[in-house]
Amino acid sequence: MNLYPTANFYKDHSSRLLDAATMTHEKQDTGRKGLLFALQSSLDPERLLKIFFQHLNLLVPCQGMRYRCAEKGIDLHQGYEEEHRADYSLTLAEERLGEVRFSRRKHFSGEELRKMETLLASLVLPMRNAIHYHTALQAASHDPLTGLKNRRSLMDNLAREISRSRRETQPLALMVIDIDSFKRVNDEISHLAGDQVLAQVAGLLAKAVRRSDMVFRFAGDEFVLLLPNMDQEGAKILSSRIRKAVQNMVCSYGEHQINVSLSIGSAILQEKMGAEDFFEAADLDMLCEKAEKHGRS
Repeated sequence: MNLYPTANFYKDHSSRLLDAATMTHEKQDTGRKGLLFALQSSLDPERLLKIFFQHLNLLVPCQGMRYRCAEKGIDLHQGYEEEHRADYSLTLAEERLGEVRFSRRKHFSGEELRKMETLLASLVLPMRNAIHYHTALQAASHDPLTGLKNRRSLMDNLAREISRSRRETQPLALMVIDIDSFKRVNDEISHLAGDQVLAQVAGLLAKAVRRSDMVFRFAGDEFVLLLPNMDQEGAKILSSRIRKAVQNMVCSYGEHQINVSLSIGSAILQEKMGAEDFFEAADLDMLCEKAEKHGRS
Protein backbone atom coordinates (compact mmCIF):
# COMPACT_ATOMS: atom_id res chain seq x y z
CA MET A 1 0.00 0.00 0.00
CA ASN A 2 1.40 3.38 -0.98
CA LEU A 3 0.28 6.16 1.35
CA TYR A 4 1.62 9.65 0.80
CA PRO A 5 0.56 12.57 3.03
CA THR A 6 -0.35 15.78 1.23
CA ALA A 7 0.31 19.34 2.33
CA ASN A 8 -3.11 20.36 3.61
CA PHE A 9 -4.24 19.18 7.03
CA TYR A 10 -7.37 19.99 8.97
CA LYS A 11 -7.84 19.57 12.68
CA ASP A 12 -7.02 15.91 13.38
CA HIS A 13 -7.13 15.33 9.63
CA SER A 14 -5.56 12.38 7.82
CA SER A 15 -4.84 12.86 4.12
CA ARG A 16 -3.48 10.02 2.01
CA LEU A 17 -3.02 8.76 -1.54
CA LEU A 18 -4.55 5.35 -2.19
CA ASP A 19 -3.29 3.44 -5.24
CA ALA A 20 -5.39 0.29 -5.66
CA ALA A 21 -2.90 -1.24 -8.08
CA THR A 22 -0.30 -1.50 -5.34
CA MET A 23 -2.54 -2.36 -2.40
CA THR A 24 -0.98 -5.13 -0.30
CA HIS A 25 -3.09 -8.13 0.67
CA GLU A 26 -4.38 -7.13 4.09
CA LYS A 27 -6.67 -9.15 6.30
CA GLN A 28 -10.10 -9.29 4.63
CA ASP A 29 -13.26 -8.51 6.58
CA THR A 30 -16.34 -10.57 5.89
CA GLY A 31 -18.07 -7.25 5.17
CA ARG A 32 -15.78 -6.63 2.21
CA LYS A 33 -17.10 -9.69 0.35
CA GLY A 34 -20.63 -8.38 0.66
CA LEU A 35 -19.45 -4.96 -0.44
CA LEU A 36 -17.68 -6.36 -3.51
CA PHE A 37 -20.88 -8.13 -4.54
CA ALA A 38 -23.07 -5.07 -3.94
CA LEU A 39 -20.77 -2.75 -5.91
CA GLN A 40 -21.24 -4.89 -9.03
CA SER A 41 -24.93 -3.99 -9.12
CA SER A 42 -24.68 -0.49 -10.57
CA LEU A 43 -22.81 1.79 -12.99
CA ASP A 44 -24.22 4.91 -11.37
CA PRO A 45 -21.54 6.76 -9.33
CA GLU A 46 -24.12 8.12 -6.89
CA ARG A 47 -25.59 4.66 -6.28
CA LEU A 48 -22.10 3.21 -5.75
CA LEU A 49 -21.31 5.90 -3.19
CA LYS A 50 -24.52 5.17 -1.29
CA ILE A 51 -23.77 1.42 -1.22
CA PHE A 52 -20.22 2.03 -0.04
CA PHE A 53 -21.27 4.50 2.66
CA GLN A 54 -23.82 2.04 4.06
CA HIS A 55 -21.27 -0.79 4.22
CA LEU A 56 -18.58 1.47 5.66
CA ASN A 57 -20.81 2.46 8.57
CA LEU A 58 -21.10 -1.17 9.60
CA LEU A 59 -17.36 -1.14 10.37
CA VAL A 60 -16.36 2.51 10.80
CA PRO A 61 -19.11 4.94 11.84
CA CYS A 62 -19.03 8.10 9.70
CA GLN A 63 -21.35 11.07 9.52
CA GLY A 64 -20.33 12.13 6.02
CA MET A 65 -18.66 11.08 2.80
CA ARG A 66 -17.90 13.19 -0.27
CA TYR A 67 -16.61 12.01 -3.64
CA ARG A 68 -15.27 14.48 -6.21
CA CYS A 69 -13.90 13.91 -9.69
CA ALA A 70 -13.38 17.43 -10.98
CA GLU A 71 -12.23 16.27 -14.41
CA LYS A 72 -15.60 14.59 -15.01
CA GLY A 73 -17.74 17.16 -13.21
CA ILE A 74 -18.81 14.71 -10.50
CA ASP A 75 -19.41 15.93 -6.93
CA LEU A 76 -21.44 13.59 -4.73
CA HIS A 77 -22.31 13.58 -1.01
CA GLN A 78 -23.62 11.16 1.57
CA GLY A 79 -24.56 12.36 5.04
CA TYR A 80 -23.06 15.65 6.23
CA GLU A 81 -19.57 16.96 6.91
CA GLU A 82 -18.09 17.12 10.41
CA GLU A 83 -14.79 18.57 11.69
CA HIS A 84 -12.66 15.39 11.82
CA ARG A 85 -11.75 14.27 8.30
CA ALA A 86 -9.77 11.72 6.37
CA ASP A 87 -9.05 12.39 2.68
CA TYR A 88 -7.94 9.94 0.00
CA SER A 89 -6.95 10.43 -3.64
CA LEU A 90 -7.91 7.40 -5.72
CA THR A 91 -5.80 6.11 -8.61
CA LEU A 92 -5.76 2.92 -10.64
CA ALA A 93 -2.91 2.14 -13.06
CA GLU A 94 -1.92 5.83 -12.96
CA GLU A 95 -5.48 6.95 -13.83
CA ARG A 96 -6.75 9.62 -11.45
CA LEU A 97 -10.22 8.73 -10.21
CA GLY A 98 -10.93 11.65 -7.92
CA GLU A 99 -10.91 12.26 -4.18
CA VAL A 100 -12.89 10.84 -1.27
CA ARG A 101 -13.41 12.57 2.08
CA PHE A 102 -14.76 10.90 5.20
CA SER A 103 -15.80 12.95 8.19
CA ARG A 104 -17.30 12.58 11.65
CA ARG A 105 -17.48 14.24 15.06
CA LYS A 106 -14.55 12.37 16.63
CA HIS A 107 -11.11 11.53 15.27
CA PHE A 108 -10.35 8.33 13.36
CA SER A 109 -8.09 5.78 15.00
CA GLY A 110 -5.28 4.07 13.12
CA GLU A 111 -7.23 0.84 13.06
CA GLU A 112 -10.28 2.58 11.62
CA LEU A 113 -8.18 4.17 8.89
CA ARG A 114 -6.81 0.77 7.95
CA LYS A 115 -10.34 -0.63 7.69
CA MET A 116 -11.39 2.27 5.49
CA GLU A 117 -8.38 1.75 3.23
CA THR A 118 -9.20 -1.93 2.82
CA LEU A 119 -12.78 -1.12 1.88
CA LEU A 120 -11.69 1.67 -0.47
CA ALA A 121 -9.69 -0.84 -2.49
CA SER A 122 -13.04 -2.52 -3.27
CA LEU A 123 -14.53 0.75 -4.50
CA VAL A 124 -11.82 1.81 -6.94
CA LEU A 125 -12.48 -0.53 -9.87
CA PRO A 126 -16.32 -0.25 -9.78
CA MET A 127 -15.99 3.53 -9.54
CA ARG A 128 -13.63 3.61 -12.51
CA ASN A 129 -16.13 1.59 -14.55
CA ALA A 130 -18.94 3.91 -13.46
CA ILE A 131 -16.91 7.01 -14.40
CA HIS A 132 -16.17 5.59 -17.86
CA TYR A 133 -19.86 4.80 -18.32
CA HIS A 134 -20.80 8.28 -17.10
CA THR A 135 -18.33 9.79 -19.59
CA ALA A 136 -19.82 7.77 -22.45
CA LEU A 137 -23.34 8.90 -21.54
CA GLN A 138 -22.17 12.51 -21.34
CA ALA A 139 -20.58 12.27 -24.78
CA ALA A 140 -23.80 10.83 -26.24
CA SER A 141 -26.09 13.43 -24.68
CA HIS A 142 -23.95 16.61 -24.56
CA ASP A 143 -22.57 19.03 -27.12
CA PRO A 144 -18.74 18.98 -26.96
CA LEU A 145 -18.29 22.67 -27.80
CA THR A 146 -20.65 24.23 -25.26
CA GLY A 147 -21.03 21.43 -22.72
CA LEU A 148 -24.82 21.79 -22.99
CA LYS A 149 -27.21 18.91 -23.51
CA ASN A 150 -27.75 18.16 -27.20
CA ARG A 151 -30.71 17.61 -29.52
CA ARG A 152 -30.97 13.92 -28.68
CA SER A 153 -31.17 14.77 -24.99
CA LEU A 154 -33.85 17.39 -25.70
CA MET A 155 -36.10 14.80 -27.34
CA ASP A 156 -35.76 12.47 -24.34
CA ASN A 157 -36.34 15.20 -21.75
CA LEU A 158 -39.15 16.93 -23.64
CA ALA A 159 -41.35 13.83 -23.66
CA ARG A 160 -40.66 13.20 -19.98
CA GLU A 161 -41.38 16.80 -18.93
CA ILE A 162 -44.61 16.94 -20.94
CA SER A 163 -45.78 13.78 -19.19
CA ARG A 164 -44.78 15.17 -15.77
CA SER A 165 -46.47 18.52 -16.44
CA ARG A 166 -49.77 16.82 -17.20
CA ARG A 167 -49.49 14.34 -14.36
CA GLU A 168 -48.79 17.07 -11.80
CA THR A 169 -50.98 19.73 -13.51
CA GLN A 170 -48.05 22.17 -13.55
CA PRO A 171 -47.23 24.61 -16.36
CA LEU A 172 -44.35 23.94 -18.73
CA ALA A 173 -42.62 26.53 -20.89
CA LEU A 174 -40.26 26.09 -23.81
CA MET A 175 -38.01 28.72 -25.41
CA VAL A 176 -36.26 28.60 -28.76
CA ILE A 177 -33.34 31.03 -29.04
CA ASP A 178 -31.42 31.91 -32.20
CA ILE A 179 -28.29 34.06 -32.50
CA ASP A 180 -28.95 36.89 -34.94
CA SER A 181 -26.65 37.21 -38.00
CA PHE A 182 -24.47 34.36 -36.76
CA LYS A 183 -23.47 33.33 -40.29
CA ARG A 184 -21.78 36.69 -40.77
CA VAL A 185 -19.50 35.99 -37.80
CA ASN A 186 -18.36 32.73 -39.39
CA ASP A 187 -18.03 34.22 -42.88
CA GLU A 188 -16.51 37.63 -42.08
CA ILE A 189 -14.29 36.77 -39.09
CA SER A 190 -13.77 33.02 -38.68
CA HIS A 191 -15.42 29.83 -37.54
CA LEU A 192 -13.31 29.96 -34.39
CA ALA A 193 -14.88 33.33 -33.62
CA GLY A 194 -18.27 31.72 -34.17
CA ASP A 195 -17.35 28.95 -31.76
CA GLN A 196 -16.46 31.55 -29.15
CA VAL A 197 -19.81 33.29 -29.58
CA LEU A 198 -21.62 29.95 -29.20
CA ALA A 199 -19.69 29.09 -26.05
CA GLN A 200 -20.31 32.51 -24.47
CA VAL A 201 -24.02 32.47 -25.24
CA ALA A 202 -24.27 28.92 -23.88
CA GLY A 203 -22.59 29.99 -20.64
CA LEU A 204 -24.88 33.01 -20.34
CA LEU A 205 -28.01 30.89 -20.80
CA ALA A 206 -26.83 28.32 -18.27
CA LYS A 207 -26.35 31.07 -15.69
CA ALA A 208 -29.70 32.72 -16.43
CA VAL A 209 -31.93 29.73 -15.68
CA ARG A 210 -32.98 27.98 -12.48
CA ARG A 211 -31.49 24.70 -11.25
CA SER A 212 -34.61 22.84 -12.40
CA ASP A 213 -34.44 24.26 -15.94
CA MET A 214 -32.62 22.59 -18.84
CA VAL A 215 -30.56 24.24 -21.58
CA PHE A 216 -29.86 22.52 -24.90
CA ARG A 217 -27.85 23.33 -28.00
CA PHE A 218 -30.40 22.25 -30.57
CA ALA A 219 -28.55 22.84 -33.84
CA GLY A 220 -26.02 25.32 -35.18
CA ASP A 221 -26.73 28.65 -33.49
CA GLU A 222 -30.07 27.58 -32.03
CA PHE A 223 -30.65 26.85 -28.35
CA VAL A 224 -33.67 25.51 -26.49
CA LEU A 225 -34.70 26.05 -22.86
CA LEU A 226 -37.06 23.58 -21.21
CA LEU A 227 -38.65 25.26 -18.22
CA PRO A 228 -40.71 23.15 -15.78
CA ASN A 229 -43.33 24.90 -13.64
CA MET A 230 -43.03 28.19 -15.58
CA ASP A 231 -46.03 30.07 -16.98
CA GLN A 232 -46.21 32.79 -19.65
CA GLU A 233 -45.37 35.58 -17.22
CA GLY A 234 -42.35 33.70 -15.92
CA ALA A 235 -41.16 33.06 -19.48
CA LYS A 236 -41.52 36.76 -20.27
CA ILE A 237 -39.42 37.72 -17.23
CA LEU A 238 -36.72 35.18 -18.12
CA SER A 239 -36.63 36.34 -21.73
CA SER A 240 -36.13 39.92 -20.58
CA ARG A 241 -33.33 38.85 -18.23
CA ILE A 242 -31.55 36.98 -21.02
CA ARG A 243 -31.79 39.94 -23.41
CA LYS A 244 -30.34 42.27 -20.81
CA ALA A 245 -27.48 39.87 -20.07
CA VAL A 246 -26.64 39.61 -23.78
CA GLN A 247 -26.59 43.40 -24.10
CA ASN A 248 -24.02 43.54 -21.30
CA MET A 249 -21.94 40.66 -22.68
CA VAL A 250 -18.53 41.57 -24.04
CA CYS A 251 -17.52 39.32 -26.92
CA SER A 252 -14.27 39.84 -28.79
CA TYR A 253 -12.07 37.73 -31.02
CA GLY A 254 -8.60 39.10 -31.70
CA GLU A 255 -9.14 42.67 -32.84
CA HIS A 256 -12.81 42.10 -33.59
CA GLN A 257 -15.58 43.25 -31.27
CA ILE A 258 -18.63 41.09 -31.88
CA ASN A 259 -22.09 42.48 -31.19
CA VAL A 260 -24.41 39.66 -30.19
CA SER A 261 -28.20 39.75 -30.15
CA LEU A 262 -30.79 37.01 -29.85
CA SER A 263 -34.22 36.24 -31.23
CA ILE A 264 -36.30 34.48 -28.59
CA GLY A 265 -39.58 32.64 -28.97
CA SER A 266 -41.58 30.91 -26.26
CA ALA A 267 -44.59 28.66 -25.85
CA ILE A 268 -46.59 27.29 -22.95
CA LEU A 269 -47.75 23.69 -23.12
CA GLN A 270 -51.44 23.46 -24.01
CA GLU A 271 -53.83 20.59 -23.34
CA LYS A 272 -53.71 18.84 -26.73
CA MET A 273 -50.14 19.70 -27.70
CA GLY A 274 -47.67 16.93 -28.48
CA ALA A 275 -43.92 17.41 -28.30
CA GLU A 276 -43.66 18.44 -31.96
CA ASP A 277 -46.52 20.95 -31.71
CA PHE A 278 -45.03 22.39 -28.53
CA PHE A 279 -41.63 22.91 -30.13
CA GLU A 280 -43.07 24.33 -33.34
CA ALA A 281 -45.11 26.91 -31.40
CA ALA A 282 -41.97 28.27 -29.71
CA ASP A 283 -39.96 28.05 -32.94
CA LEU A 284 -42.62 29.99 -34.85
CA ASP A 285 -42.67 32.66 -32.15
CA MET A 286 -38.89 33.02 -32.52
CA LEU A 287 -39.10 33.22 -36.32
CA CYS A 288 -41.77 35.94 -36.10
CA GLU A 289 -39.46 38.03 -33.91
CA LYS A 290 -36.57 37.48 -36.32
CA ALA A 291 -38.78 38.51 -39.25
CA GLU A 292 -39.78 41.69 -37.46
CA LYS A 293 -36.12 42.56 -36.94
CA HIS A 294 -35.38 42.06 -40.64
CA GLY A 295 -38.38 44.20 -41.49
CA ARG A 296 -36.97 47.06 -39.42
CA SER A 297 -33.44 46.77 -40.85
